[in-house]
Amino acid sequence: MAKLSVVETIELPSGGSATIQRWRFGRVGGAHMVVVAGIRGDTPEGVRVAFHLIATLKNLEPHLLGSVDVYPCVNPLAAEQGQRLWPFFGVDLNRLFPGKANGHPPYRIAHRLVKQIREHPEPMVVELRGARPAFAEIPQALVRHGDSQAIGLAENANIQLVWQRRLGPAAAGTFAYQFPHTVVLEGGRGNRLSTDVGQVLHDGLCNLLCVQGILPEDALPFHWASIERPAVVDDEHIVRVQATASGLFLPCVELNQKLEQGERIGTIMNPTSGEILKEICVSRKGRVIALREVPVVSLGMMVARILAEV
Repeated sequence: MAKLSVVETIELPSGGSATIQRWRFGRVGGAHMVVVAGIRGDTPEGVRVAFHLIATLKNLEPHLLGSVDVYPCVNPLAAEQGQRLWPFFGVDLNRLFPGKANGHPPYRIAHRLVKQIREHPEPMVVELRGARPAFAEIPQALVRHGDSQAIGLAENANIQLVWQRRLGPAAAGTFAYQFPHTVVLEGGRGNRLSTDVGQVLHDGLCNLLCVQGILPEDALPFHWASIERPAVVDDEHIVRVQATASGLFLPCVELNQKLEQGERIGTIMNPTSGEILKEICVSRKGRVIALREVPVVSLGMMVARILAEV
C-alpha cells in the first residue's frame, strides 16, 4: 500500500517548518527503484514529473512486483522561490553530498537522504532535473563515462540522447556521485515547464520500471514500442558554442535542428545601436541539443550545444 513518510523536518526562523517527504510504493523483496527530484529549486520540470509518477503509481500499485521510492522535492524552500540555492544559507544542495549528520539543515538533509537510500543494498537511482537555467534542451540522460550498466538503463528511458560525462572537480559533492549507476534525466526549458518533455520523462520512468521487472509489461500505460531509442555519446561528441561578444543573442535556429559546418546559429547585436556585433556559426556539422533562450550574454558564455556528427 502506498505510504507517505517524512524524511526530515526543517525548523524555520519564522517559526514554521518545512518537510522533505517520501512516497513508497509496492512490495518488499523485488527490485527497488528510487526517484529523486527537486535537489535544486530551479528544476520544476523534475518536480512535476515526480508528481505525475506518484499519481500513476497509486493506480498501478497492485501490479508492482518490487518497490519504488519517490522523493518529490528534496529542496522545497528553494523550489517555492524558484531559485537554485538553499535560502538563508545560499548554498547549492547538489554540492553538499554526502552531507553531515550534525551540520546545518542543508547538510543534514543531504546526509539523511543518502543514508535512507542506502538502506536498500542495490537501489536503482534516478535523479530528475529540468534544463539548465536560460536554456531549452532536448530530453536526455546523463551517466558516468564508461558505466555500461547505467548506459543500458538510460537507453530505455524514452530520451533522445544518453551523454556519458567524465567526472569534473565538483562531482564528489553531487547526489548522483553517491550511488553507482545513477541515471540523471533532464530536458525542457530552464526553470519552466514543457508539457511534452514532462510526458516523455514520465513515460521513460514507467518503462524503466518495466525493464527492471518492477512493473509487468501488460500494466504499462502505453505500448512499449512507442519508447524512443537514444544516441549514446561522450564528451567528444558535444560541441559548446560560445558568445564571441557581449550583447543580445538572437538565435536563428530551433532546438533539434540539423546544421552544416559553418552554418549560422544566431547573431549577437548591440541593444543600444541595433548593430550586429557578431555572427555565431557552428564549427562542426551536427544537431542542436541545447539553445539559449535568455538573450543577454557576455563574452565567452555558452549559447548552444551541438551534437556533432562523427
